[in-house]
Amino acid sequence: MELMSIGEFARQSRLSQKALRLYDELGLLPPARVDPDSGYRSYEVGQLERARLVTTLRQIGVPLAEIKVVIGLEPHVAARRVAAHWSAAERDHAARRDLASYVVNSYTLVRATRSAPRSGSSSLRSSTPGEPSETGNRANWASG
Repeated sequence: MELMSIGEFARQSRLSQKALRLYDELGLLPPARVDPDSGYRSYEVGQLERARLVTTLRQIGVPLAEIKVVIGLEPHVAARRVAAHWSAAERDHAARRDLASYVVNSYTLVRATRSAPRSGSSSLRSSTPGEPSETGNRANWASG
């Protein structure tokens, strides 16, 4: 059994030592050995695959509590669970994209409506609060 220090394991797994301590605390990736006197953690080379799996799942936005469940499942069940997570993430992203488009379009419509020439309007009309006068600087209004 080849052991490596937490620092070496962190480098090879591309996880921080802080993350490794948290993952130990959560039961996701406990070290192979903890020195009872110093508290130093040592990991086995074979734990790198699990560390990389945890890293990958975090990169796609899987919460740590869900990762703990997934890594305890049979591979085919875990794969379905990850696929379900990703499908939900895509639906959430699509909903936020639609909402952002709505907001952008709303602002574009408001700006177009406010800047459209009005028939019979006077260049000396008074502006309402928050709206530029016909002779005011529209760039300031648009950026503010």
